[in-house]
Amino acid sequence: MASGWRKLLEEESEHQWLALGLFLVFVVIGGFLIGGTRNLEGMVLGVDSDENFAFDGGHHIVEIDYHANSDWDGAHSAIVLNGSGMKMYQQFSSEDVNDILPFDDDLIRDVTFFGSDEDGAVTYSAAPNTITTVVNGMPSNQILDDGMSSSFSIQGMATDTSDTILNNRVLITSEDGGSGIRGLGLSGVTVSSSPDPSVSWTGLVYLEDNTYIATGLATYHDDNPAQLGSNIVFAYITWSGGSTAPQVRISAVMDKGSEVHSLTPMKDGLAAAASDREVFIISKDSIESHNITAKAMVYEPCQDRLWFFGELGSKSILRMDVETGEETTKNLQYALPLQPTFVVIEGDSLYIHGYDAKGDSDRLSLDLTLEGSMSSGRGFLNFLFLFAGVLMLGTQLYTIIDRTLLQKKR
Repeated sequence: MASGWRKLLEEESEHQWLALGLFLVFVVIGGFLIGGTRNLEGMVLGVDSDENFAFDGGHHIVEIDYHANSDWDGAHSAIVLNGSGMKMYQQFSSEDVNDILPFDDDLIRDVTFFGSDEDGAVTYSAAPNTITTVVNGMPSNQILDDGMSSSFSIQGMATDTSDTILNNRVLITSEDGGSGIRGLGLSGVTVSSSPDPSVSWTGLVYLEDNTYIATGLATYHDDNPAQLGSNIVFAYITWSGGSTAPQVRISAVMDKGSEVHSLTPMKDGLAAAASDREVFIISKDSIESHNITAKAMVYEPCQDRLWFFGELGSKSILRMDVETGEETTKNLQYALPLQPTFVVIEGDSLYIHGYDAKGDSDRLSLDLTLEGSMSSGRGFLNFLFLFAGVLMLGTQLYTIIDRTLLQKKR
């Protein structure tokens, strides 16, 4: 019997080494194939002609926001420019296009602020001391009076999302003395925080606990008094409502990058700001910098990650997991055909608006559900790799058990 066990073990050892060798070859080849599919699939240049997008066909996009809470995936509001001039419009379906400010409206040239929400409500300012809100195609004007007959234009706005009843907002204004910060709540608009003539505020988002973050440019003189330089500047703004002006505390002045091109709020009271040289992760207590070069940035809430896009012709993009800070490079299906100007994520779609090598406006879309799915090359290889691996290991286990039972019967 001992000789029988010895023979069986020798045979099984030979079989197992052969199987393990084959499995090792399979692992190497499978890993190579999976590594070769690290590109993002599902990139589509252009729009479906059947959907009749109003921005298609020679329009240059000045501003655009998509509306997630719409029955049509392409629902959006925008300001576009063509040979006839500029216009502001909304589109909620292929056939439903409504002009807010048409090409022949004089106000369109005076728009200083534009924004819209997921439901399609548009807010803009085209006249001093005035905010116009458009809901279901009906505009209404709010005239802002601080009681001192101040005249100012509105350059930016951020809303305190923690309290929808008070609807407190902080405004970036342009007025005598420079770039100002005002609060807007139930009691009306406040006076401006003391404007700093050396700082021009360009962006503003809400963080948490009555705290906002603003970014802008601070100008300075070099050795040559006639030559101005500028640095990126961040400021924390605190305002909880009432009639007093918001408190502005400049927190950091950065010596890298020309300006912040993207500023977005994120989960858990965080925000991200991107310049052409650095990316900043901002909380109400700290500003953390990363050496990332990008021309455009967008935040994906579902995965809590940031996407960074480079120049026209880039062959890859960078993604960052906000919680861990881990950075991942993903190869593009083909070289980026656009110089990105606007990047938007709505639902399961990512849209890149920009200009091609000829200077023509176009849109690139990416289906975010394809990555890792069975319909993608990487997803299929992952499934095949796991299936074959489990099958081979299961076969080995079955053979061992079967031979053991057979030997016992002998």
